[in-house]
Amino acid sequence: MHLQRAAFVLVLSTALASVACGRQVTPNPPGLGPGGAPPGYTAFFFDVAAPFNFSNYQYMFVINASGSRITPSTDTLQTNWAGYNFALIARGNGGASLAQFVQFVPPKSGKGPPGWLPLGSAPQLFSYNLNSNGSGTEFSLLVKRTVFNGIASPSPSPSASPTPTPSSQWTFNAFTTQPGGSQGNWYFVDSMGAGGPIDPQYVSPTLCMSEPFDQTFYSGNYTPSDPAAQIVSVEIANNPTTPKACP
Repeated sequence: MHLQRAAFVLVLSTALASVACGRQVTPNPPGLGPGGAPPGYTAFFFDVAAPFNFSNYQYMFVINASGSRITPSTDTLQTNWAGYNFALIARGNGGASLAQFVQFVPPKSGKGPPGWLPLGSAPQLFSYNLNSNGSGTEFSLLVKRTVFNGIASPSPSPSASPTPTPSSQWTFNAFTTQPGGSQGNWYFVDSMGAGGPIDPQYVSPTLCMSEPFDQTFYSGNYTPSDPAAQIVSVEIANNPTTPKACP
C-alpha cells in the first residue's frame, strides 16, 4: 500500500479547497480519513510507469456501483457494457489536462454503447490533482459520494432506464485508452488485467463502500510499448460519513 497521502487537504467553510499535495509520512490531518479523504468522500489514485501522455492517451477508472459485482471489461461488445455505471476520466492535450466524471446511460432495451452523461464538476464535489506524487506519474481524484447517485431520469436518452441508488458493494477496472471516444468507442491500450487490453481480464475485488478503507491494487504483467500507457497500480481510499458493515 502506498504511504498515506494528503493529496487534498480540504478546509470546510463556505467551500472546500485543496491546499496540499504529495506524499505524507505523518498521520492524516484531524478529521480526514484514509487517503486524506474527508467524511463522505472517496479518493482515487492512478499510477503509470512514465509521465502521463495526454496527447496519445486518456486514463480512467470505470466503476460498477450496481451491486452486480461484474468487473467492467475491455470486451465491451461481448459483454454489452456490463458493469459500466460511472467513469472517472483524466484527459487532455499535451501538458494540459482535465478530469471528467461521467455516468453511463444504457439503452432501455436492446444492445449498443451507453449514453454519455457528464455529472457534477464543482470543486466541492469532484477535485483533480494532476501530479499528486510530484513525479508526473500519478493523478488523484477526490469525489463526494453523493455524486455517485447519478441522475434518476437522464438525458441524452429519454427512453433510458432510471439509475438505481448505488449499492454499497462496488467493483472496478482501470483503463488506458486512446484519446477521444466520448461515447465509449475506445481503443483500449492497457487495463488492470494480465492481458492488458485483451483476455485474460481483471477480476475486481468487491469494495465495501460503507466501510473505511485504503487499498492499493497492482496491475498484471502486460507491458505496452509506451511506458506512459502502462498502468502500475491504482489506490482507492474510502471514508464514509456513517461507517457500517456491508450486508
